[in-house]
Amino acid sequence: MAVERMKAFGFTSTSDDAVALESVALAMTPDAMRAFARFVAHAASEMERLGNDYDHLHFQDCSDAFQDGWPDVQLTKVYG
Repeated sequence: MAVERMKAFGFTSTSDDAVALESVALAMTPDAMRAFARFVAHAASEMERLGNDYDHLHFQDCSDAFQDGWPDVQLTKVYG
């Protein structure tokens, strides 16, 4: 059996329940994309550093470039 390396979940504005997603589209300017790429690289480093203690990081908590109105993206380890 293949190991799942990535899953995607989302939340609606009316529910706190995560919904499994088949596809994700992020619309960004080049500057926002670079800020997001820095966040992804930071999260990967933290995941390696913390090992099993890593759970998730929030884009809004880890980026000085994060702006009000942007969606908060969470990068988590793969569960189950």
